[in-house]
Amino acid sequence: MRRHGPVATEPLSTCVHMHRCMGTKTISLEDSAYERLRSAKRPGESFSDVVRRILGGREPSFSDFKGIVDRRGAKALAEAVAKMREEDIRVQKGRQSGRR
Repeated sequence: MRRHGPVATEPLSTCVHMHRCMGTKTISLEDSAYERLRSAKRPGESFSDVVRRILGGREPSFSDFKGIVDRRGAKALAEAVAKMREEDIRVQKGRQSGRR
């Protein structure tokens, strides 16, 4: 615990979770369909989570691409992903420094 003047403060920590290129769509549902979807929703689940759970969908993983690319292509893909992550971190740090 740190003290700043007469008030003691707890140290702050921040956790940031980002999705890259995640799109959203607006859909129309009849009231009865919405109520069925809402009733299927578990605590902490988003409506997207409910749809994926009910329809059996999952996010693709790199293992889905096994055998599609050769070692050189896999290395290039890994380097591109690493670059995107570095760029995301750089942008996030820039946003944080702009808030101060």
